[in-house]
Amino acid sequence: MSITFELSRDPQLLEQYFALRERCFRQELELPGFDGSEEQLDRCGHILIAHRNGECVGGARITPSLLPVDQLRDFDLAPQTCCAWERFVLDPAIRTVQLARDFLAHLIEMSRVLGYRHALMYSSRLNARFYRQCHTALGVGFHIHETIPDASRGPFAGLEHYLSVSQLHEERRSLCLAA
Repeated sequence: MSITFELSRDPQLLEQYFALRERCFRQELELPGFDGSEEQLDRCGHILIAHRNGECVGGARITPSLLPVDQLRDFDLAPQTCCAWERFVLDPAIRTVQLARDFLAHLIEMSRVLGYRHALMYSSRLNARFYRQCHTALGVGFHIHETIPDASRGPFAGLEHYLSVSQLHEERRSLCLAA
């Protein structure tokens, strides 16, 4: 059973993705009040869905970066070249390192297709290191910058937030052909 990766607006797949992210964020991040339902950024961004036989097994949101322009310039990044990867989740029942690597390869490729040169993401230090390992295996630059205390708001207050940047422009071969 192969997994398909695609930018999707399919209502059934999106509902499954929203339910999956709610379940995973509540359990794995210990955020019992997290509401995974559709958000405004879901409607104005792009959702990359991983699905198998019509069942969503993962997803992530790609949006223009909302990091303040002065912070982007501190990292030598032009605002119009940056997107944000958010709400990344894979079904724990089938999650493997290879699936995460395949998903990230498609996330990188789709972000490139959308015209972005950099992708920003917030995560724990542990997850940031894992994402860096995947990027290294894919031949794509990835840098973990620093903790961002201001990013811990709402249901994410109290969680560590490291800002990492994927250098989408550094490797131009198609990653998805090998994935």
